[in-house]
Amino acid sequence: MPTDLQWEALDWPGLEHVVVSSDAAGFRADGQLVLGPPVGPASVSYQLSCDANWRVAGLTITAANSAGTRTLALIAGGDAHWLADGQPRPDLDGCIDLDISLTPLTNTLPIRRLAWTPARAQELDVVYVSAPDLTARRVSQCYTLLRPEADDNTSLYRYESGSFSADLTVDGDGFVTDYPGLWRRVWPSEGAEA
Repeated sequence: MPTDLQWEALDWPGLEHVVVSSDAAGFRADGQLVLGPPVGPASVSYQLSCDANWRVAGLTITAANSAGTRTLALIAGGDAHWLADGQPRPDLDGCIDLDISLTPLTNTLPIRRLAWTPARAQELDVVYVSAPDLTARRVSQCYTLLRPEADDNTSLYRYESGSFSADLTVDGDGFVTDYPGLWRRVWPSEGAEA
């Protein structure tokens, strides 16, 4: 059954709405971001698909502003080889996860895909898609489970990439509810029906 998620940006004007769904075949997300200065003005839409094991299968992402519209299509083969707009990207080979800048949704992918032991860091290389310019490059990231699921059905994960670090609060489904200083989920909010 599809579910709506919505986040508001805290450091710049911005809002994201995503419709997510999953079944035995995998996970799908259809997202829309509206970004204000200094990131925009721009709108970004994306369609993301993963297999049943939360491995990225593909992403189509489009950015639009007064300068025009750009689209990037990424396809991940089962052998972790990537195509970008139909062309091989050997520099991305071996990456299983994908991270779209400016959205907390893609933090869910490794959180759901990996097995977790508290305080044990898990390092991974991801395809990092910068929005709204739509460049793709390999980036190293690290996730650590700081606090397993608590009474309020949330867990806490530390996300690190380069010199950046943030402690992410996620719900029981692995979706970010609080990304300190950057994003806060507004739907479903605490006590709201999803």
